[in-house]
Amino acid sequence: MIAPPLVVGITAIAGWRGAFIVTGAVGFLWVLAFQLFRRAYPEMAIAERAPITTGDGVRWVELLRYRQTWAVFFCRFFADPLWFFYVFWIPEFLTRERGLSMAGIATVAWIPFLVADVANFAGGYLTLRLQRAGWSANRTRKTLMTAAALLSPLGILAVFAHSLFWTIGLISIAIFCWMFWSISVHSLPGDYFPPRAVASVYGIGGTGSTLATVVSTWAVGRTLDITHSYTPVFIGIGVLMPIALLVGTSLMGRVEPVKDF
Repeated sequence: MIAPPLVVGITAIAGWRGAFIVTGAVGFLWVLAFQLFRRAYPEMAIAERAPITTGDGVRWVELLRYRQTWAVFFCRFFADPLWFFYVFWIPEFLTRERGLSMAGIATVAWIPFLVADVANFAGGYLTLRLQRAGWSANRTRKTLMTAAALLSPLGILAVFAHSLFWTIGLISIAIFCWMFWSISVHSLPGDYFPPRAVASVYGIGGTGSTLATVVSTWAVGRTLDITHSYTPVFIGIGVLMPIALLVGTSLMGRVEPVKDF
């Protein structure tokens, strides 16, 4: 959310090299904040030094025999390119299709990511409320995932919108839906597996996300080179979450701890 106006402002003052340097250096502030946080909470350092007892380790290859692992993998493989498309391509789309200048991009490109922040809190709160109301993890995850996947294709309409208001609004709806989906999918490793395996399953899901984004980023650029139009791109990106829902639910089974792990 902060990046569009920040990068545009720095670029206007110090050029693109300055923008790369400043945004890269911001990472050091995170390192400093993390170290200060660890000092304020000594129990973190104690937990990091705790030895791993024999038998606690899980070889990640062993996790590949569980369909639940593949459910996490494919839920992220098919859905995550939608997020990275909007992260990477919104400025270029707004420039090419809506004629925005750098200043114009700085004015509006942050809005979908503010919506993403709201969706994070809203999705987490709704999940908590549903489970406190007696909903099972299975019902909660699948309901939110289904609603998000079915509404996400509304983002396709952004490419046909004539006004900037509706363009940004429809993109924001798609991002809001992806965040709701993501909250549930990112929770699945902990729903299925014990703590000693959660990080590995999450990492396998992250691999699916990264592989798909490599392919989709190339495919978007190639499609634009061939068609000179964002229409097939938005349509292709817009149907990914329903596909993720179909593939994911066919593998998920009931969302509950794996019995034979």
